[in-house]
Amino acid sequence: MIQRLPFSHEGTDGDIRRLRVLLGEVFSLAGLPFSGKLAVLNLACGRADETGALAAALAPGVIGFYLGMDLRADAIEEAGQRWELPGGEIHFREGNAAMIGRMEGLPEFDMVFIRHQNYWHEPLVWEGILEEALAALKDGGHLVCTSYFDLEHELILASMRARGAKILANVRHAASRPLPDADGKSVDRWVAVFGKT
Repeated sequence: MIQRLPFSHEGTDGDIRRLRVLLGEVFSLAGLPFSGKLAVLNLACGRADETGALAAALAPGVIGFYLGMDLRADAIEEAGQRWELPGGEIHFREGNAAMIGRMEGLPEFDMVFIRHQNYWHEPLVWEGILEEALAALKDGGHLVCTSYFDLEHELILASMRARGAKILANVRHAASRPLPDADGKSVDRWVAVFGKT
């Protein structure tokens, strides 16, 4: 099980508890019986706040290999100081999520997780990220995305349909916490699970 190292940071604990419950419910709705050791890729992970919630929601499966990637070096440095994975491998790398296919030595992933994707902001960039995310999955693997806004969620659903990905679950989070910086924005407002066909 992934462990959080002693590290002080305020702010997101309530959101993370809600995310853990939400992911458990969505995985159950999607009929995903996780088991064994899993390889997980967390794209645009930032400080990786969601790492423990994601690991808990995958039970009884356990994460054996975890890679978190983000463009922001300071966030990746903080993530590396916050988490450890006894009995497994955990890595945090600064990098472009659209370049996963060029990285050597990576396993095929059981799950790719993208929290708060923002497809609407740079659609061409996100097309590349989604293409790489699907290519990184093993057959039968799953891509899981959460969204802040309704529109960005509709856009990613349309993109994934166009790619032939199967939508296994698509849930509006009833307990999503509204954010004051934009109308209609809330934490983990939507979550969708896509199956690689």
